[in-house]
Amino acid sequence: MEKKYTISILLTKSGDFISKLIYYFTGKGYTHASIGIDDEEDTYYSFNIKGFRKEHPKRHKDTIKDSICYELDVTKEEHENMTSLINEFQKERFSWKYDSLGLILTILHIPHKREKHYICSQFVAELLEKAKIMKLSKNPSLYVPNRLGQEVRKLLNLRKVDQNPLNQ
Repeated sequence: MEKKYTISILLTKSGDFISKLIYYFTGKGYTHASIGIDDEEDTYYSFNIKGFRKEHPKRHKDTIKDSICYELDVTKEEHENMTSLINEFQKERFSWKYDSLGLILTILHIPHKREKHYICSQFVAELLEKAKIMKLSKNPSLYVPNRLGQEVRKLLNLRKVDQNPLNQ
C-alpha cells in the first residue's frame, strides 16, 4: 500500500495584544497561520514576533481562543518539496526575522518582499506555492490568515477540516 502524505495548515487566534491588533485590522477571524508536516505531530512552522519558529500549539492551548486545521493530501514530491523548504529555513533560523513593516503593508494591500523577513501567513502561502501544492491568486505578501483559509478551502486535495482541534 502506498504511503499517504499530508500537510496541515493551522490557523489560530489568541488573546495577546498583537493578536488583537491583527484581529481588528484584518477583518476579524484568525490571526496566525502555521504549517505542519504529517510525520511531526503537534509540530508546526511559522513566523511570530521572535522570527522563524518551530511551534507546538497544544502546549499553549490555554492561550488560543479559536483554531481551525486544514489537512491536505499531497504527493510524495510535494511533501519532499515542503520538507526541503522547511529544512532550509531551519538551517538559517536565527537569520530570519518577523516583518513588522510587512504586516502594515499587508493590511494596506501593498505587495512587498523584504529579504530575510516574513509574516506568518506570507510564509505559509509562499511555501505552499513553492512546494507546488497550491497556485496562489495573488502575491504571498498579501495574505492574512483568514484569506489564506478561504483559498485553502477551495483546494481539491483538501482532506479534512478540524474546527478547534487544540480543544480536543
